[in-house]
Amino acid sequence: MVIGVDLIRTGKSWTRSRGISSKGKSIMANWDITHGHYNIDKQMQHRDLVNSVVHWFLGRYAMNRKSADQHRILHVNLKTYKAMKCWGECSEGDDGIDYNIDIATDQSLRDFIATLMHELVHVLQWERGSWKGEGEREATELQYELADDFWRCGNV
Repeated sequence: MVIGVDLIRTGKSWTRSRGISSKGKSIMANWDITHGHYNIDKQMQHRDLVNSVVHWFLGRYAMNRKSADQHRILHVNLKTYKAMKCWGECSEGDDGIDYNIDIATDQSLRDFIATLMHELVHVLQWERGSWKGEGEREATELQYELADDFWRCGNV
């Protein structure tokens, strides 16, 4: 079950983020990044970029520390804007340990990275129990700052 749908402005158009607000959880977890449905061309290029962005983000926010009793799964689907009707969306699984991110790949490289960063901020909000209201303000404020930092670190 997903509660709440809100729209935010990214570089090109609107991004939809959905999710269930959760109680605080430790963000010291062991993460598995899985790749799901891809209805795009150049799958490996995008897959490698997604892995790089996610690992960089998890490291930046110290979310990648190993812990035997805490295991999280981040499931990423790459699609087109036409298929999604938005640039990105994120949801928390019913179990509170799985997260799903859908990202449209038919946007500029900078916007793609910023959209992924935006959705990862929502994962961070759920993990630290700080999802406030719609949660969009923080994600919107950070998305391009994080994308540009990722870029400046030589990752692109």
